Amino acid sequence: MSSIDERIHMAVAWLLSSQLPHVGGGAGWGWIPDVPPNPQNTAEVVCALHRAGCEIPSAARVTTLVRAVMVERPSGDEWYFRTPIDVSWRVRALRCLGVAETDESLVAGVRSILDQQDSESGGWRMSGYLGPVSITATAGAVQALIGGDSSGAERDRAIARGIAYLVSAVYQEPRSLPMYAAAHVATVLSRPEIAAIGDKRAERACALAAERLLAGLRRDEHDIETELFRRDNFVDTWRHLTLHLAIGAVVAADSRSVFDPAVRAAMVELLDMQEVDALGIYRGGFRISAEGPVTSYATTQALEALLQVQPAINERVNPAKVYDEICRADGAHPTDAQVLVSVRGHRLVMNSTAAATLLPVSSAAGATIFALALLCTSQLGHIVSRGLVVWGTLLFALGVYGAIATRFPRLPKRRVAAAMFAALTAVVLPVIAFLLV
Repeated sequence: MSSIDERIHMAVAWLLSSQLPHVGGGAGWGWIPDVPPNPQNTAEVVCALHRAGCEIPSAARVTTLVRAVMVERPSGDEWYFRTPIDVSWRVRALRCLGVAETDESLVAGVRSILDQQDSESGGWRMSGYLGPVSITATAGAVQALIGGDSSGAERDRAIARGIAYLVSAVYQEPRSLPMYAAAHVATVLSRPEIAAIGDKRAERACALAAERLLAGLRRDEHDIETELFRRDNFVDTWRHLTLHLAIGAVVAADSRSVFDPAVRAAMVELLDMQEVDALGIYRGGFRISAEGPVTSYATTQALEALLQVQPAINERVNPAKVYDEICRADGAHPTDAQVLVSVRGHRLVMNSTAAATLLPVSSAAGATIFALALLCTSQLGHIVSRGLVVWGTLLFALGVYGAIATRFPRLPKRRVAAAMFAALTAVVLPVIAFLLV
């Protein structure tokens, strides 16, 4: 069993063990243990478990809860789940539970989604008829509509208009699109049903969304993002777990990205959020962040990401590739590729052999510039000659830094760079300044 398989098994086991009964007679999940089971969170867990190939425990009671439009809060207040984002999840979960397309609850859910589509943009709002059109709600609605066996002219038009809205959202701001929005777009547009259409504009939008996700992962732009919306008389917050979403979406859009350094680093960070203590009560569950609580919401999204990564790894990994990746990741030998410096996610990678080749070249270039500056001081002037000396010294220092950093791979690169900077400013430059007086 691979590590990914084991992590998936642990996540599934935690979800199965954390199901709770509902006072109304159903059973399901809340997004955290302190929140009672509700239709929307239960629907998310059902979809994740179904994709993992697991049988839903207490399926009849779970179906009862997912069907519910309203449940009662512990305080006695009525808690409604009839916004587009809620209905979309409930429709998808009912299909996963094996409910027929002609079922009254499923038909009513699809009808609700169709009725709440915005007539102008073709998208959906988080709160039905209130607030701005949302990429999150639109992505959920499109996935709910394309997931059924039946079709019709009205549903097909709604799907086409929803996809057009998502595509136009990407083209309007491909580089500044929020990470969670890019993840939702890439997830929807990479679905086989949509990819089979062969719409070149949609394919390009999917690629742009994937590029946005990769750029964001390289810059560590995966903080939790939020959307405010209303569930009837209550203002609620939808929390986007950007890291969890981005990994699954970018791999869904392009399975080759599973070996991108940014995706690999994000996967390590995601796996670090899983509780793995054998005696822990939350063993297998995922946190919403490094210091956040374990929640069913985070676990389902992480599980979806792992289930997306799993086939990509199985398809593309071979023993030679695994060995090569281990060598690159460990960097325990001087000839292994090592990251010397990283700027905004762009990494300069070098090994000791390349650094040994670079050192005499940079030293010769630095010495030549240094000598010309000293010999031509009168013609160049003190300011220009000193500038050239500093530039030549910097070239020499860069070569030395590369040689030392790669020759001793276990030394922290920041410490080596700090030592080089200290030696340069405290010893070398004062001596050079003295020589030029």
